[in-house]
Order: sequence, then structure tokens, then C-alpha cells
Amino acid sequence: MIVEDDFLIAADLADHFRAARAHVLGPFSTVAAALDHTAKAEMAVLDLNLRGHKVYPLADELMDAAVPFVFYSAQDLAAIPRRFAHIARLPKPLVAQEAATQLSRKLHEASIIALLPRLRLSARLILKDSLAADRLVEATLTLALVENRALGETPQLAEWLHVLMDKALKTRGRELMN
Repeated sequence: MIVEDDFLIAADLADHFRAARAHVLGPFSTVAAALDHTAKAEMAVLDLNLRGHKVYPLADELMDAAVPFVFYSAQDLAAIPRRFAHIARLPKPLVAQEAATQLSRKLHEASIIALLPRLRLSARLILKDSLAADRLVEATLTLALVENRALGETPQLAEWLHVLMDKALKTRGRELMN
């Protein structure tokens, strides 16, 4: 999801993400328009100020839905409310290609962080011992680093991590219990 009120910037970002084989939702130039599509969003790029309106209600909804996003703005990024302190921030202007590359990296990192609670819950449903479950999550993330897959190569990061969790359980199951 791209939420940006500057048409040229929005179009440039959309073009670069499409070139990277991403499905682009939007671009949306108002908070209201973007709010109507949050259920379909897997990730988002948000400008802070859309035609005089702050994007925070949308950011709150995306956070509640565990959708990773970054702030991409020319505004003072230090003035963002504390509840968004953990959200990645990129300043404008950046060349669109550089912005898209950095945004992809930050969104990938943010999406993994957002998935950790679900991954941990899955591990605890598989293994009753909480320490063993945590070791399974660690093994899963280690496999993710070893396989070094780019986000664009998988349909869903969550699905890929769960496949890796099954693989880690099959290959290291006994070791995780100790």
C-alpha cells in the first residue's frame, strides 16, 4: 500500500515496487481512501501529511492489524508520536530507486518483527515447553538467514516462515527439547 499525496512521488514509488514484482495497492492520496483498503494491505509506505491531515489514524489501524509499514516524509520525522517509535522512517527526498530499495529492506525487517508473536505462538502450540518453543523460533529465523530469501520471492512471508519452522522442527526436533 502506498499512501502519498504527491502524484509524481507516488507514481514513481509504485513503478519501482511493480518493477520489483510487488502488488501495489494504491497509491492513495487521502487517509480516508487508504482506510477503505487496509484489510488488503500486506505492507505500507506512508507519507506523514496528506493534504493537511496526519496519517496517524491509518498507522494505528495498520499497527492493530500487524501490517508492517514505514513513514516516508519530508516532514520532521522526530515529531512522530512515541507510539510509533519502533516504526522505520525514511526522509524525503530520496531518489525513487534508492527509496524503494531502502523501503523494501525496512519493510522486510519490520514484517519479520511483526510476525514474531505469531511465530512464537505457533511454536508454543507445537511444543508445550516454552523454552523449546523459543529455540524453535530461533532455529526458524536462523534457517531464514541461511536460505537468504528475498521477500519478493515468496508469496507470503508468514507462510514461508511457517514452512521453515516445520523444516527446523523436523531437522532439529530432539535438539530443541534439550
